[in-house]
Amino acid sequence: MNIKKELSNNQTILLIMSSADYNKEIVDIVKELSKSNIAYVTLNKTKDSLVELFKKNKIKTESIVFVDAISKTIKNVPDQSEGVYYCSSPGALTEISLVISKFVRHNFDYIIFDSLTNLLVYQSKAPVSKFVASLVNKIKESKTKAIFYALSVKEQEALIKESGMFVDKVIDLGE
Repeated sequence: MNIKKELSNNQTILLIMSSADYNKEIVDIVKELSKSNIAYVTLNKTKDSLVELFKKNKIKTESIVFVDAISKTIKNVPDQSEGVYYCSSPGALTEISLVISKFVRHNFDYIIFDSLTNLLVYQSKAPVSKFVASLVNKIKESKTKAIFYALSVKEQEALIKESGMFVDKVIDLGE
């Protein structure tokens, strides 16, 4: 799949992927977009583990700013340091939303949101759905393009379907 081509026709995309292909897919997508400015919102891997994964795959991370919502739940980190903003937890939707708003104002080329299905571990479907709708609307008011990841999980089909209504295109990589 050519993600740049998809994003040239659609501002917001929901990518549904299997957990088996997840690491390969996130590496392929970042590799394809790595020459651009990326804001990478991570709810399941720390910034450090992502940087390690990307470097192992020869991806330069200088043009990536991370929003790490997982590190503060496992260790003591500042609110921000070079190239990363730390949020208190993946369930802190307002906090995550405020940080993403800053990125949208700074005209990043891409925002990668990893992943919507992780939000359901911390919040129920209604607030998550409202959060996704609000986020997509903020992004649509800017020039930034966004990719939302979702794992293809039976229990979370309802959220995936609902989120699909807010974005421009849904791509199921498992099909």
